[in-house]
Amino acid sequence: MKLGFLFTILFYTTLLHSQTQLTLNQCVEYAMLNNLEIKQSALNLKTSAINVKQAKTNLLPTLSTSIGQHYQFGRSIDRFSNTFVNQTIRSNNAGLNASLVLFNGFQNQNSIKQNELLKAAAQDNLAQIKNQIALNVASAFLQVIQNTELIKNAELQKETTTKNIERAEKMVAVGSSDLTVLLTQKAQLANEELNLVNAQNAKRAAIITLKFIMQMPVSEDIEPIVPSFSEDVLDNQYSINDLYISAVASMPQIQSAIAQAEASAMQTKVTKGLMSPTIAVYASLNTVFSQNAKNITNIVITGAEPIGLTETSNERVLRPTYAYQTETISFAKQLKENLGQSAGFNFSWNLFSGFLVQNQIQMAKINQDIAQINLTQVQNALLTEISNAHNNYEAAKLKYKATQNSVSAQKTSLDYIQKRFDAGVSNSFDVIQSKNNYNMAVSNEIQAKYDLIFRALILSFYKNNTISL
Repeated sequence: MKLGFLFTILFYTTLLHSQTQLTLNQCVEYAMLNNLEIKQSALNLKTSAINVKQAKTNLLPTLSTSIGQHYQFGRSIDRFSNTFVNQTIRSNNAGLNASLVLFNGFQNQNSIKQNELLKAAAQDNLAQIKNQIALNVASAFLQVIQNTELIKNAELQKETTTKNIERAEKMVAVGSSDLTVLLTQKAQLANEELNLVNAQNAKRAAIITLKFIMQMPVSEDIEPIVPSFSEDVLDNQYSINDLYISAVASMPQIQSAIAQAEASAMQTKVTKGLMSPTIAVYASLNTVFSQNAKNITNIVITGAEPIGLTETSNERVLRPTYAYQTETISFAKQLKENLGQSAGFNFSWNLFSGFLVQNQIQMAKINQDIAQINLTQVQNALLTEISNAHNNYEAAKLKYKATQNSVSAQKTSLDYIQKRFDAGVSNSFDVIQSKNNYNMAVSNEIQAKYDLIFRALILSFYKNNTISL
């Protein structure tokens, strides 16, 4: 997986440095790898995966160990000789403890299900963000393409006016036309040069917007490839209801809201488990070493001491006195001989805690209802989005048809006025005005065309959950 990811990054890095032309799909894929919102959502998904893993490991027994070294100062009872001593004693202890919860109201099992649902919701959130970024990329991409066509139209108009100026200069030179026509054409050329500069600036701004969405360095020089559009792209055959049925089944925001609602229901079950008793088993091993634990290695008689008198003769009774030679019992032997074990089970049940658990259950139920309401709101929002998208598409379709008719009418008018001007019946101002009207109609048609393409793209997205041209 990591190798594939590195290969993809290397491929697009090479692509961007070897060529500047990019398709819409390449722009979308680049954004999928680099957009910060997508990266952040991917990290949230990793967090959810860790939560699932943790919920599952809660079913495993716990195991802990402890090792300590202690120093005892002053007068105390020696645990090995059971006598008072007044010395510094060093001791070591070690322990191993294990426990396993057998039952706790199925809290662990329900927590696993809840975290798995939250992970699914995180996956759907990531998919939703990717979809939104893809739509944003498509919108910016089409804006660049639209401005590219506007530049071509402005260049064409400039070229036509330049030819008219050349013709007017020749006519003025031979005296067949006055200077007014030439000056009018030059004024028109200046206006069309401004239109070209505005279109070029608009394209540069659109490219910057596209790069920002893709998280591409501004220094990269790119040129979106103009795709070929078929009439199928502009022809929607689906009703609002058809689109909604398809979208409900596939849109990640719906799936995320469903998963979150189910996770809230699981949280209610987890909270109810707090009212159940907890049964656990445990076991432990422990041992200790002390430098005061000693073995006697030799006994020497040092003398005698009286312990009393006889009854008859009143003679003293003596007993021998001894001196003991000792050595500290070895570390390994003490650990072995002092080894202790314990095992058992524990039953606990919180019978009353000031209605804390009951209140937590009520809060969980409220959150469950909120999640259900959120699901309904997401469904309603999706229906509203689809309805607006369908309405915008139909409006864009009518507008595009109207602009096509306008271009046809303005072209016919321009041709007619141009013929009248050539025949000397009309003046240059009429030609310039007609040409400007035609130029505006063409610009409106280009804008309407790409607006319609984007609206159709959105409907296709709701139907198929894909973005492509």
